[in-house]
Amino acid sequence: MEFGIVASVNADRRPDFRAAILAGSFQRGTCGKCSYRFRIEPEMTYLDAGRKQWILVKAAQDVADWITLEKTALETFGLAYGPKAGAAAQAIGHGLQARIAFGWAALREKVLCPEYGLDDVTLEQLKATLTAGLDSCPISDDVELRLDKVEGDHLVMSWIQAAAERPVETLEVPRALYDEIAADAEGWKDMRADLTAGPFVDFQRLFIPSEPEPGEEGSEEEEEEAPV
Repeated sequence: MEFGIVASVNADRRPDFRAAILAGSFQRGTCGKCSYRFRIEPEMTYLDAGRKQWILVKAAQDVADWITLEKTALETFGLAYGPKAGAAAQAIGHGLQARIAFGWAALREKVLCPEYGLDDVTLEQLKATLTAGLDSCPISDDVELRLDKVEGDHLVMSWIQAAAERPVETLEVPRALYDEIAADAEGWKDMRADLTAGPFVDFQRLFIPSEPEPGEEGSEEEEEEAPV
């Protein structure tokens, strides 16, 4: 069967695409012969200038190569909205946060943050606090902790099998804990610096190993900085 895919989303022009991403229906389809439901892995860029977001989106299983793909995100952003872009594009890019997300659940979370006035860096600091404080948690190579929604004064978060987008476990976190972290900028500055060292703003970057490419170790080549 044929199935159309989207390589670039402009949420300012297509708010219906943004709504579909939040609803979990974007790029889903059904086979007309066997009724098998499927979802195409993301391979695209996402732009929402109104909410100051630019995101390179890759498949969930690509997260193991985050160091290499983080550089790809920087190069792509630089060409589209950075120093190598035209004046009009640079004007848009000046206010954008550049990010890379792996899988639909990670993208949905990034898109969801502005909806509730959440800073994605603080959210990742909250996740680090939660995982450190739990006696046991289902985190693994393919299970991630993601924000699902905000209900009243609680953040509803779920452990999700990233590739299958299958919830494993749900927990409610007091919004006050997020606010406490946000208010203590000095106490969290070191972790914030680690999380914003590149466009992969995800607490997974603190523990997912990734080997440098041959010849990269000790390189003094300068890299572009991601707008954070």
